[in-house]
Amino acid sequence: MNSFLKYLNQMVPLSEAVQEAISEITIRRVIPGNTLFFQNGDVCKEFHFLENGLARVFYHKDGKEVTAWFASEGQIVSAIDSLFTGQPSFYNIQMTEDSVIWSLQFNKIEPVFQKYPVVERLGRLLITQNYLLLDERMKLFAFCSAEERYEKLLIQIPDITQRVKLGHIASYLGISQEHLSRIRAGLRHGHA
Repeated sequence: MNSFLKYLNQMVPLSEAVQEAISEITIRRVIPGNTLFFQNGDVCKEFHFLENGLARVFYHKDGKEVTAWFASEGQIVSAIDSLFTGQPSFYNIQMTEDSVIWSLQFNKIEPVFQKYPVVERLGRLLITQNYLLLDERMKLFAFCSAEERYEKLLIQIPDITQRVKLGHIASYLGISQEHLSRIRAGLRHGHA
């Protein structure tokens, strides 16, 4: 059983037939690091489960790249704005390191939903889970300081500073790279 099916089975136990149906519409990809995997302006037709590696989702604003979020092992990443609407996306997805992903072809899921209602339930659970992640990110910016946002990021992805550029982390936190350096220095010395 591949890692994507294991992930799904943790959410809802799936029969062999359901696992086979999902496998038939899923593609395993090995992507080299620093690859722009999806580009803004394109229409997203898949969502991706990261078996290993790290993805950075970003957009452009005022001529600069702004990191919207990171996804690491065991998480889903996609240009959701495009996947559900069929419209071109504002987002880019970059694999920041060598990655293995499982890509589910969204345009082939409807017959699986119809044949196996448990898969539709699974889809709702995935959407709910990702909505809650988005809600958590909004709360981080509404209620937490930059230091608290950084600490929460380190809890989610403890080795992120070794895996992505500090400028991308600063952009995600909504601060300058200099401010991030001060936060990191404060944490090393036991105060933020």
